[in-house]
Amino acid sequence: MQKKSIYKYASEAGLPIGLYLTLMSMCLLTSVKFPIAPMFMLPLMLGFPVVLWFQVKRISRLEPSYNKFSSLWLGGIYSVIFGTLICMFLSALYIVFIEPDFVGLYVGNALTAIESSPLAGEYENSVEMMRRAMDAHLLPTGLQFLTTMAWFTCFCGSILSLLMALIMSRSSKVAREFPA
Repeated sequence: MQKKSIYKYASEAGLPIGLYLTLMSMCLLTSVKFPIAPMFMLPLMLGFPVVLWFQVKRISRLEPSYNKFSSLWLGGIYSVIFGTLICMFLSALYIVFIEPDFVGLYVGNALTAIESSPLAGEYENSVEMMRRAMDAHLLPTGLQFLTTMAWFTCFCGSILSLLMALIMSRSSKVAREFPA
């Protein structure tokens, strides 16, 4: 008999995943005030599969009946979804109360960087188009930006969970067939 459902295990795994995703999000959201913050994004992005692997592996260790491909994939997907919800809530608090004009400031900083670069002439049309979009208030709001980020995170998490579930289910099948 199973101790907990896959959803319960995934919701428990969602907390550390959500905090990790929030750390990644804060590297991006604080980049307007701290230009060095995005440098930490790449190492954190590379570390995310490791964090997810350990959380899904924990589920399979605590409940061996979930060592099937479908269960592992579902557990990974829901862990990322629950983690994304936590991340988006904390990121939305930051956007709403601390940096409500994040997107405008971010695009403005990007335009300034492009205009001051030696290759500014190559991007003249793009810069002009972005300036017109800013002046016409056509940029997404911070919450729209976060929603897009959430969908992207869930999509990437589901693909990553698929690959992990495939590897984990194959390795557990091999371990059962050829015990040491």
